[in-house]
Amino acid sequence: MLCQLQRRLHKVWQNHFKLQVLWGQTRLSKFQTDSQENIQKILALQEESSNLMQHILDFFQTLTDDSCENDG
Repeated sequence: MLCQLQRRLHKVWQNHFKLQVLWGQTRLSKFQTDSQENIQKILALQEESSNLMQHILDFFQTLTDDSCENDG
């Protein structure tokens, strides 16, 4: 009787640890997917910021160009 219980308990523990490993792998996979999505969002935001900065610099350049022409 005790041996049967030990075998059953051993099988339950094996299944438990297999499930723990699968759960950990699933969480890791989700974390990696979320990280990749965040990296893509960051890169897109960096590009938008860069474009915006270029527009601002172009705008200021036109202001300085116009003010020089008006002075002359």
